[in-house]
Amino acid sequence: MEIQWPLILFTFFNCLASGIFLVQGILTLAGKGKAMQLASCVSAIVALAVGGLAVFFHLENPLRMLNGFGHITSGITIELIFVIIFGIAVVLYFLMMRRSEEGVAPKWCAILAIVVSVALPFATGDSYLMAAIPVWDTMLLPVYYVAATVMLGGLAAMIIAGATKAEDAVKLSSTIGFIGTVCVAIVTVVYAVAISGMGESYTTMEYYFDPTLPDVPMRGAEEAVTGAIMTGQHALAFWLGSIVIGCAVPAVVTFLAMTGKIAADKVLVAAVIAIVCAIIGTIVWRVLLYEVAVNALIQFQWAN
Repeated sequence: MEIQWPLILFTFFNCLASGIFLVQGILTLAGKGKAMQLASCVSAIVALAVGGLAVFFHLENPLRMLNGFGHITSGITIELIFVIIFGIAVVLYFLMMRRSEEGVAPKWCAILAIVVSVALPFATGDSYLMAAIPVWDTMLLPVYYVAATVMLGGLAAMIIAGATKAEDAVKLSSTIGFIGTVCVAIVTVVYAVAISGMGESYTTMEYYFDPTLPDVPMRGAEEAVTGAIMTGQHALAFWLGSIVIGCAVPAVVTFLAMTGKIAADKVLVAAVIAIVCAIIGTIVWRVLLYEVAVNALIQFQWAN
């Protein structure tokens, strides 16, 4: 099982698109962020399109695409359904915003934005729950995606607010970003502890099959299990990449912006630094999930 970068990018951009639209929905409900509505809608659609393009690079062959979408309950079909619903909600929000005399989308559009923006990352995470990969087969995965959505959305909204001069949206956006960052840190640590505890259940398997590569035949076990993620060979990437860079730095930046310690003209630069760190952290964590899943998939065998 190799690291599937298209899937990593797909889940990341899904979270980013959902986060941007989520925060815009919250801002609209709060009567803020009028100046950034258009930029938020465009940014969300672009991120969604990039994520969709990435997953098609993973599928590669048209026949694999047809097979993947051929069953209504398959993970990829569920993802497609939620992506389409999300895209429709963004377009509807835009149309209602343009139709409004005040130039602001109605409250029901804001509520719809919040609902679909939480549903998409959760459905994406839920589609990866499979017994064949025990490290992913936990509700902590979709919960992490939702938390990452809030974090990325808050940080992206800070950037959009700074670029569009929507100063009324900076404090609320940074508050959402701070809450999301704290949640990501907590979920990540809890998830890492859970993964480390799975090591006691691993037993040797002679062969394994990679469910993400259906065209590749079964292969012999070649690697030793690595259940620990907070210590050992993964410790540096986890603590430095996921926690310090990915969570601590964005948390500090959003807290300072939330409390008004960062000047309005400096928010854009600060938010860019924070979101770059958050991107590094969330990508590192996704890679770690693949790295640990590789060994777990090779060595794990269900008791029954």
